[in-house]
Amino acid sequence: MRALQLSLLLVALAGTGCATNPATRLRLAEKENQRLTQELQATSLALQSVNAYTEELRSPGQAGRSFNMYFTPASLEQLASQVLPMKMAARSFHQQLQGDVIVERISDIRFGPSNTFTCTALLRGENIRYTGKVPKAYQDDVRRFQAGVAAGVVASMTVELSLVDTSLLARAKATRTRLKSNSNSTAEGMLRDQMNDRVLRVPFGFELTIQGGNAVPRRMVLTANHLVVTYAP
Repeated sequence: MRALQLSLLLVALAGTGCATNPATRLRLAEKENQRLTQELQATSLALQSVNAYTEELRSPGQAGRSFNMYFTPASLEQLASQVLPMKMAARSFHQQLQGDVIVERISDIRFGPSNTFTCTALLRGENIRYTGKVPKAYQDDVRRFQAGVAAGVVASMTVELSLVDTSLLARAKATRTRLKSNSNSTAEGMLRDQMNDRVLRVPFGFELTIQGGNAVPRRMVLTANHLVVTYAP
C-alpha cells in the first residue's frame, strides 16, 4: 500500500512540474511570464478607457450645460443598417476590376481599448470581371476568384474612432478576408491588402451635429459597453 501511495505521489509531482528538469521548468516559467505580461498589457489598456470614461463623467459639470449620448454596439449596427447596403465601383478595390462591390451588412461590433472596436463586414461582388491579361494556366483561378467574390466576402475589421470638429472619424483596417466560396488564402490575402491600400486608406466621417439644436459634440470616449459623446453649447 505504501509503495502504491508513493507511486501516486511521484505521478502527481511530475504532473505539476516538480519532477521535470531545470530546462523544462525554465521554459514553462518563461511561457507563463509571457502570458501574464500580455494579460497585464490588456488590463492596462482597459484601465486607460475606464480612466478616460471617469474623467468624461466629471468634466461635463465643469463645462456648464452639457449632456451625454450613449451608443451600444447594437445601436451602432442599427445606425449602419440605415445606410447599407452601399454600392462601390469594383475598380476602387483594384484598377483592373469591373463591376460593383456591395457592402451589405456590418455586424459583431465589439468595443475594445484605446477607442477601437472590431466588427465583421459582409460584402459581395456584382458583375465582377478582371480586365487584365491572364496567362492561360491561371484563367481558371481568376474565374474561381470572381465567382467567390460574387458569392460573398466576410471581412474582419479593426476600427479606430476619433472626434474631429463635429465629425466622428472611423479609420478601418481589414485584418482578415474570407471568401464564402472558393476559399483561397493567396487571393484572400491580396483582397485584404487591396482593401487596406485603396478603399480604407481614407477614414470615413460621420456628422454628429444634432439637427435643430445648438449643442455640438465636444468629447468622445469608447468604453467596454458604450460609445459616449458629450454635447455642449
